[in-house]
Amino acid sequence: MDDVEQLTRLGVALATGLLVGIERGWRERETEEGGRVAGVRTYGLIGLLGGVVGIVGIHSQQAILPTAFVAITAVMIVAYAITAKGANDVGITSLMAGLLTFGFGLLSALGHIPIAVAAAVVTTLILGVKPALHGWLHKLTGPELKAIIKLLLISVVLLPVLPNQGFGPWEALNPYTIWWMVVLVASISFAGYVAMKAVGERKGAAVTGLFGGLASSTALTLHFSRMAHRQKLATSLLGFAVLIACGTMFPRILLITAAVNRSLVPELLPPMILMSVIVYLPSALLWRRSDERGNNGKSPTVQNPLELKTALRFGALLAIVMLAAEALER
Repeated sequence: MDDVEQLTRLGVALATGLLVGIERGWRERETEEGGRVAGVRTYGLIGLLGGVVGIVGIHSQQAILPTAFVAITAVMIVAYAITAKGANDVGITSLMAGLLTFGFGLLSALGHIPIAVAAAVVTTLILGVKPALHGWLHKLTGPELKAIIKLLLISVVLLPVLPNQGFGPWEALNPYTIWWMVVLVASISFAGYVAMKAVGERKGAAVTGLFGGLASSTALTLHFSRMAHRQKLATSLLGFAVLIACGTMFPRILLITAAVNRSLVPELLPPMILMSVIVYLPSALLWRRSDERGNNGKSPTVQNPLELKTALRFGALLAIVMLAAEALER
């Protein structure tokens, strides 16, 4: 590694520290000089120190890396303890930000520059959205928190460990594919709940229909059909959302075709536009009808943040269809 590359890595280490320091400095800009653990310069120097330690570790024994980390941790804890004692502040956000900044410097020096920069940007973003996060937490209800945990459980924990291969008769049942559809139905259910709660039931239904159609119009149709079955007065609005999702399928086909084989787009464009218009025109009529009914308080009310039982039933139905299709083909 030549001098130019070493200087580049040190520059990135310094930049990541300054990035975090700018956010921390702006957040504590009203604090008097010396009344905070670290400011822009200190965070920049912490990042640069991480870079220097990393480069020294490359050219000498790697044992310096954990030793230096323990040392910087001790210094930050002592400084934090002294500052927090006088200010009656028990938050350790700045302390953790300092330790992360040192880690970003180490990553930069060891050659993992994209990871270091990306992590620094994400850290700065998390630090900067504190009011929004706290406001969101105050509005979060118990059922919504349980829904988020369940969604993460079935998607992040269970889905990756399922085998992506055929099992059963004729190897027609793929656990990964089946569970992926369960996750998709549950995700659309939760996304629809969030959208309706955030921007209102009418606009939320439209947004969910549009983006749910990009993922799976079938899954969205299932979710909104069950809602319409429970709340018969909202059928026009939910029917509008289903048509929006189905109509979105045609632009989605064009986008996929353009990405795979652009030469087919001119041939597909006229029929796709025609089919989109045929679907979107009736959806506009249902939207207008839902507006008239909505004035009488007949908009849908979403009560369950996550339709997990519906998603599981859909997964079971999909397994039956996959098995039946393979049997018929045989």
